[in-house]
Amino acid sequence: MRLLSLLASLLVGVLPLAAAAPEAMPAPPGVSYLYNANITVGLSVDVGQIPAGNVSVIPVIGGAVIGPRFSGKILAIGADWGLSTPQGYYYSDMRAQIRTMDGANIYVQMAGMMQGNDGLIYIRTTFQTGSKDYWWLNYAFAFGTMKASGTGFVVDMWHLTG
Repeated sequence: MRLLSLLASLLVGVLPLAAAAPEAMPAPPGVSYLYNANITVGLSVDVGQIPAGNVSVIPVIGGAVIGPRFSGKILAIGADWGLSTPQGYYYSDMRAQIRTMDGANIYVQMAGMMQGNDGLIYIRTTFQTGSKDYWWLNYAFAFGTMKASGTGFVVDMWHLTG
């Protein structure tokens, strides 16, 4: 009987909270355009079939980054370790190195997947740099799209702002 009384008192306290009017939807975060990158790639190396699908490595051999806060070149360091699944999905895991016009080095890691058959890969990106001018990139939440081009990939990147 004591347990039943305790449960009843808990319900009396919780039910008004459940019946309260829903809060207004919060405002979405801001978004600012970070850059456009044209990534040049070399010949693909087929790693082969694994249980999850087929793995290939596509070396990054150059390119350019142009954006409102920084621009630079993509160095011939990195690759895209891609997984093509039997269901037709492509998972990208790309690492690359940007050298800005003012000489800063920024390590970039992009990962995402192609969700449809339009060739568009949705990616999330993290950055690492020791440059005090671009230190904010170490904490940036960035996302974008990547699509194959004639010589590699075209990437458009955005940055979530508070």
